[in-house]
Amino acid sequence: MPQERILIVDDEKNIVSSLKGILADEGYDVSVADDGLDALDIIQSDPPDLLLLDIWLPGMDGIEVLKTVKTYHPNIEVLIMSGHGTIDTAVKATKLGAYDFIEKPFSMDLLTQSVQSVFKVKKNFSAKSDNHLTNSNEAPMGFAALVEIKKAIKTHSQSNNPILLLGEAGTGKEFIAQAIHNQSPQSRLPFIKINCTARRMHEIQSSLFPGSKKGRASENKNSTTKSTTGTSRIIFLDNVDALTKVMQEKLFNAMQAETKQLLPSRLYISSSKDLHELAENGQFNTDLLKTFRDSTIHIPPLRENSSNIPMMTRDYLEEIAQKDGLSAPQVDSAALDALCRYSWPGNIRELRSVLDRIIATAPSRENISLSEIPPEIRQAEDQFKTVNLEKFESLKEAEQHWEKDYLLHHLKKNNWDARKTSKALKVDKDMFMEKIETHGIKFPSKESKGDNHSFPQRTLKRSMVLCGSGLHLGIKTGLILQPLPPGSGIIFGDISSGQTIPARIENIISTDYSTSLRKGRSSVATIEHIMAVLHMYRITNLLIKIGDEVPVMDGSAKDFCELIEDGEFEDQDEFYQELIIDKTYTFGSKENGEPHISIEPCDTFKVSYHMEYPAPIGVMDHTFEYKDEESFKKEIAPARTFGFMQDVAQLTKMGFASGGKLDNFILLGDGKVINTQLRFENEFPRHKILDILGDFYLLGRPIRGHIHAHKSGHTQNIGLLKTLISAQQQ
Repeated sequence: MPQERILIVDDEKNIVSSLKGILADEGYDVSVADDGLDALDIIQSDPPDLLLLDIWLPGMDGIEVLKTVKTYHPNIEVLIMSGHGTIDTAVKATKLGAYDFIEKPFSMDLLTQSVQSVFKVKKNFSAKSDNHLTNSNEAPMGFAALVEIKKAIKTHSQSNNPILLLGEAGTGKEFIAQAIHNQSPQSRLPFIKINCTARRMHEIQSSLFPGSKKGRASENKNSTTKSTTGTSRIIFLDNVDALTKVMQEKLFNAMQAETKQLLPSRLYISSSKDLHELAENGQFNTDLLKTFRDSTIHIPPLRENSSNIPMMTRDYLEEIAQKDGLSAPQVDSAALDALCRYSWPGNIRELRSVLDRIIATAPSRENISLSEIPPEIRQAEDQFKTVNLEKFESLKEAEQHWEKDYLLHHLKKNNWDARKTSKALKVDKDMFMEKIETHGIKFPSKESKGDNHSFPQRTLKRSMVLCGSGLHLGIKTGLILQPLPPGSGIIFGDISSGQTIPARIENIISTDYSTSLRKGRSSVATIEHIMAVLHMYRITNLLIKIGDEVPVMDGSAKDFCELIEDGEFEDQDEFYQELIIDKTYTFGSKENGEPHISIEPCDTFKVSYHMEYPAPIGVMDHTFEYKDEESFKKEIAPARTFGFMQDVAQLTKMGFASGGKLDNFILLGDGKVINTQLRFENEFPRHKILDILGDFYLLGRPIRGHIHAHKSGHTQNIGLLKTLISAQQQ
C-alpha cells in the first residue's frame, strides 16, 4: 500500500523540522515548502494527499494557496495552521475548503490526531466512491498557467530588470506589473502608468527622461538631487506599440547606455498586439524587442483558462463586498456554468465589468442565479446545454455507476432487506441478487444491522461553516461542521485549544435559559437548536468547532437546517439503533399544574407540548410527529425563542436585543407581540418542542416514543433524560 503523502508549507524552519520528523515516524511520506509558490510548484508535478498550510507565508499567503489548491485539486485535504487564529480566519479557511484549523502553538499529539482524522475520513469516503478522484500528475486545466504567472511574478520581483508583458486587452497586464512591483524591494517608489495611445510623444519623453530637456547645466547645478528625483519612480508604459520609431530607438539607446540615470528606477512595458509580428513588418524596433528577450511575460486570454473563472468570480465578489461591508453573494452552479462557457473577448476586464453590472441590478445581494446573468452570456451558454461533461468514459460505465447508487439508496432505505427492496423495485429477487454481486455490494453483518429499528449512521460529505452572533453580548461567532467517521458521535470542539466536548448528558453544566456543556476548561452554551437539527436529520457523527458560543441566528433553527443540507449527507457502513420506550417514564410533579414531562411507548416519535403563559400566549398546545427531516424543517425549525419585556434585562445579558437589534427573538409585552409577525399562530409551543428535540439528542441516539411536556423547560427535559439513562443501566 502506498504511503499517504503530506506537504508541509511553513517558513518557520524549527516547526517544519519537528513536524517532518514526527510525521515521518508515523509512516507518512513528507515533503516541505517554505512559501506558497514553491508549494504550488510541487503540487503541479506531484500532488500530495494532505497539505499542512501556514496562513502567514512570504509572497503568497496561505489563504491564497488554499483557494488555488481547492479550485484545481479539490481532493487534496488542507489543514490550516496559524499563530494568529481568529474565528473569522477559521471560518474563511473552512469556507474555502480547509478540513480543519489548528492554532499555534499546538501540541504534536493534537496535530497527529488531526492528520489521522483526515486520512480516516478520506479513506472512509474513498471506499464508498466508484468514481474516486485520485491525485494525478497531470495538472488540471488552468492550474499550470496560473502557477507559471505566479512564478513569473516571484522571479521578476527579485530583480530590477525591465519587463515586457504581452497579452490581449483586459488580461491583467497592469495588475501583474503592479504585483511584481509590490513584492519588489522598490515597492515604496511611486508606480506611474502611462498610456502611450493617449499621451503625446513629448509628454512621454518628459516622463521617461525627466532631465533630458533642461540639459546638463540644470543637472550640474544640483546633480545628486536631480538624479534622485528624476529616477526614483517606476514607469508602466501601456500600449508601447503606439510609440513612434524615434521614441522606440531613443528608449533602446537609453537602455543600452552604461549609465541609465535618465531612465526610471524600473520600466514595465506592455502591448495587446503581437510585437514580434510588428517587428517582422518593420513596425516595431527589433533591437528594443530583443532587449526584453529574457524578461517577457506572456499572459493567456481568459477563454484558454476558463477553469479559473469560478475563483476569479469569487475573489472579485469578495473584494466588492468588503468595500461595502457586506457578505459576498453566492453564485449558483448554473450561473457559474454560463460564465465559464462564455468566450470573454474582453478577458478579465470584461468579467469584472459584468459582475459589477450583476451586483448593481441583482434583486438580492445573497445569491446570483442564472436569471441575473446578462442575456448575451446566457445565450452563449444555451448553445452548450447538450454538451456532456464526460464524467464517464462510456455510456455503459455511467449506467453501472448510476445503478449501483440506486441499489444502495434503496437498500439503505429498506434497512438492507433484500426481499423488501427487490419487491419495492419490482425486480425478480434472483436477478436483484445477481446485480448486488456484480456491483460488489456487501451487506452489513447481522450484528451491525440489528433489527428493524436500526439505521445507517450518518455524517456530512464536507465541512461547512456558518457565521452569526452569539448569545453572550452578541459577540460575533460561528460554527464549523466537519465530518467524522462512524462511531464518533456528536462532538463540540474549541477552535483555539483543540479540546473537545462530547455532546453527552454527563457533560451538562447548566440548564438556565439554555443547555450548556463543559469538559475540562472548555465549555459551550446554547446547544439545543443545532442539536435539534442534527437529531431530526439523523446526523450521528459530526465535529462542531466553535469560537466562544453557538450563533443565535434569528432565534430559530432554520439556518442550521440549510447548513446541514448544503453539506449533503453521507450514510455510513455502521448502524445505530433507536431507543425503544417500553413503559412510561415521568419527571416532575403533576400536582397543582407544576412543570413536568413524560414519555410513553409509541410506534413513532412524537412530542406534545402544553403551555400556559400570560397574554398574548395564554394556553397553547402543539403536537409534532416526526416523519422525516422535511416535516421538522417546515413545522418546528422556523419557530423562534421568545421573552417578555419584564425579562429584557436578562435577555439583553444573554445577547437577545444586543446592539439595539430585536430580530433574533420574539419580544412580548402589554399583552401583544411587540417586534415581529408570528410565523405560526402557535409558534411558542413549537419552539418549546424545538428545545426538547435538541435536549433529547444528548442521549446520543433517536428515540421511539411519545413525549408529553407540560410547561417544561430545559431542567425538566434533562431530568427525564437522566431518568431514562438510569432505567437503562439497571
